[in-house]
Amino acid sequence: MFSIGNTGGTLAKANDETKTVLDDANVASVRLMLDKLVDYDVVKVYKATAGQGPIADLAAEVMCARNIDL
Repeated sequence: MFSIGNTGGTLAKANDETKTVLDDANVASVRLMLDKLVDYDVVKVYKATAGQGPIADLAAEVMCARNIDL
């Protein structure tokens, strides 16, 4: 459903479903931001995205790496 990586676009729409795509530079930017946040704020980012989309996926990766529980 969602794509992270070098896909060449930032937003695509297919049927009734919106797909968000981050290019490599944006993925790196989000990772840098998440790395600078304290654990509580990483959870807030995850919850703010309703656990869906590439930003939530990146937040979940950070949460796993830091062993952060919801």
